[in-house]
Amino acid sequence: MSSKLLFLSSTNLTTNPRLLKELLFAVEQGYEVDFVGFRLGAWSDEIDTEIIKNLKANFYYIPITRKPFFNWFWSSLIEKIYNKVYLFLPQNLKVNAFALSKRSYLLCKYLKKSKKKYDIIIAHTLPTFFPAHKYATKVNTKFIFDIEDYHPGEASVYTKEKQRKEFLMKKLLPKASYITYASPLIGENSLNLLENYPQNKHCLINNCFSQSEFQYKENNFDKIKFVWFSQNIAAGRGLELVLPALNKFKDKVELHLIGNLYQRFYDEYLFDYIDLIVLHKPLPQKELNLKLSEFDVGLAIELNSVDFNRQICLTNKIWAYLQSGLYILATDTPAQVQFINEHANNGLITKQSTEQFKKNIAFVIENIKSIRLNKLQRFEYAKQFSWEVESKKLKEIWNNILF
Repeated sequence: MSSKLLFLSSTNLTTNPRLLKELLFAVEQGYEVDFVGFRLGAWSDEIDTEIIKNLKANFYYIPITRKPFFNWFWSSLIEKIYNKVYLFLPQNLKVNAFALSKRSYLLCKYLKKSKKKYDIIIAHTLPTFFPAHKYATKVNTKFIFDIEDYHPGEASVYTKEKQRKEFLMKKLLPKASYITYASPLIGENSLNLLENYPQNKHCLINNCFSQSEFQYKENNFDKIKFVWFSQNIAAGRGLELVLPALNKFKDKVELHLIGNLYQRFYDEYLFDYIDLIVLHKPLPQKELNLKLSEFDVGLAIELNSVDFNRQICLTNKIWAYLQSGLYILATDTPAQVQFINEHANNGLITKQSTEQFKKNIAFVIENIKSIRLNKLQRFEYAKQFSWEVESKKLKEIWNNILF
């Protein structure tokens, strides 16, 4: 009889590619898999529908939109109430969780009705941590927390949110059977919140993708093709720095943007650079990764000014660029400096200013022949960093917990 795994997310599969990779791997390994996440009422819902069509797993989605209205209204009210209660009970786990996100409340409400017994619960995203712990306690099973971001270091408009996140991580991480994390610095900072956490209870799982999702293409375009992708194309992501720099060389370069375009950002900013830009709609993960072969340079534009988390994270995109064989132009966040230093000859670090981008884009233009010539070498080099490699770590973790 196969083991049963429950995956939890406060979002959906399309917007949580790290969880999606784990879930697909679990299905491939023959586990019985359930997923509980959220219907977001946006572009990603349609892609999710396609993803799950032929998967042998059970998928349960909780609506987060205003339909049904009562569900939305009550969960929103709960979050506000618990934000007030937090002032009087700052050391209460449930209060911290429900004040942080109404999705924690909705997950708890959903799981309260469930009578299923799982062998492992795998929680992704911070709002799932408390529901995972509570349900695991109820059904007497083990659970894993995956730390994709350093949550206390995320920017927030709420003054008490950092304290709430730190409290939840300090209290809940030690209760997990295992902790995984998405970058060395995220792991280091998360573990620093804990006292004497066992070395054999945590592991780095890099944000690599399956090697089969990438292909090599030789590029001989007249213009140098830069690419940047994200779930949303919006303000505050660093494009404001790089676009004026690229525009200086618009007769030699073009920028491809892939993602859900915010119309306001287009009207107020992108429109001025329309001759430079090629826009693409959001793509499913595999299609996106295959498409990356069409480009020369991948832009990894993380900004120190956004928040501490952006300084120490390694995004899906920087790994996808590496696996595609693209030359990477990355801003000098601590995590990305470490990454480029570890993968010498695969990219270039730039300081976070338009002037520095201009200098480094000029370098790319001057050296484009060798950059294109070495693309196959970079592509072959990156094969050692793939989901096939990372998933072996995951299988070992699951086996150690199960057996």
